Amino acid sequence: MLGGVTTGGWRERFLSDDGVVLQAPAAAVDLAAAETALDATLPEALRELYLVTDGVFDGPGQWFVVWPLSDVVERNRADWSSSVQGTARVDLVGFGDDGAGAPFCVPRAGGSGVFVWSAIDAAATRLADTVEEFYARWQASSLPPY
Repeated sequence: MLGGVTTGGWRERFLSDDGVVLQAPAAAVDLAAAETALDATLPEALRELYLVTDGVFDGPGQWFVVWPLSDVVERNRADWSSSVQGTARVDLVGFGDDGAGAPFCVPRAGGSGVFVWSAIDAAATRLADTVEEFYARWQASSLPPY
């Protein structure tokens, strides 16, 4: 619990990873504002992650694996309005990337799964069933190839 809010064990996950740099937690009001701005429902696990840290920075790689909420709103709006991204991308909310620009995404309507979006193929590849599984696989360098 963090200030009366469940955080789904994220703090413990982050403590076991010495390569991440955590940010100040996002406020619940900021999460609600981001979901409203994107007309999206984020999975509960991703909401819990943001209540622990507003973004996850990979120190060794020098990039945000999980973007700060302000970037989530800005980048998705830009991608959704871009004809290059294709129409299928509007069904997904990007929340981070692989360090080379391919966004990690969750279903915009709040369904299950974490995907990586290929702008070249205009297609999503499923990486994990849950945000927790995705993060554990990323942390262990065992995400499926994409």
